[in-house]
Amino acid sequence: MAEATPINLLQLTDLHLPEQPGTLRRDADAEARFLQALAAIQSLSADLLLLTGDLTHHAPSAYTRLAEAVAPLPYPACWIPGNHDLPDAMAGFPALSRKQIDFDHWRIILLDSTSEPNGIGGGSLAATELLFLEQQLASAGSKHCLVALHHNPIPVQSVWQDRISLGNPEAFWQIIDGSSQVRGVVFGHLHQRRDENRGPVKLFCSPATAPQYKAGTEAPEDEPDPVLAAPAYSHYRLWPEGHIEVSVTHLFNE
Repeated sequence: MAEATPINLLQLTDLHLPEQPGTLRRDADAEARFLQALAAIQSLSADLLLLTGDLTHHAPSAYTRLAEAVAPLPYPACWIPGNHDLPDAMAGFPALSRKQIDFDHWRIILLDSTSEPNGIGGGSLAATELLFLEQQLASAGSKHCLVALHHNPIPVQSVWQDRISLGNPEAFWQIIDGSSQVRGVVFGHLHQRRDENRGPVKLFCSPATAPQYKAGTEAPEDEPDPVLAAPAYSHYRLWPEGHIEVSVTHLFNE
């Protein structure tokens, strides 16, 4: 019998936690913004929290603070690196570094897109990650699949952000297009919301907890809308038949 209720999945992304709490970046306290988002989700009923990269801003000690912050949550968390992260430091937290999570009707596949950095923020999926994706899809049986990575695997009509997107999207999509099980791809990196369809696959970018960027610009511009500029999180409902619903909450305080 099909489940009557969905899997509830939460996403926080692009935290940019500093080495020293309280350090300002882009005139904002990234740590305080993250803690605001964490406080908002800690009482929610969820099955998993995804932390999709740029968790720190090249700050090794911040991973311990992050791990300690999410430990009391009543549901598990897992993370993947972004271009500002330190994968070797993250590997010291194996409980958070799982790359595949199975539910009754869904498989969540987590990918590291930080290989072959282009020096300005872009990254790629290593051959080992592409092979891992293929293997996970092949072994998923009848489960629907959701794939998570940091870098956007599609162009987003933003000149500067398209220069730092996923470096090998063709290889990624060749694997995704060869599978009938992938229902969605979630990512971060853009510091803004984006929902799109690519054939039968839904794509979702969650806004950041750190300061947001305005969409569709030639160069980086801070988001001017005070609501969209606030820290945010995404909530996905993964239904047994393969449907995905998403809601995004901006934590704007008037």
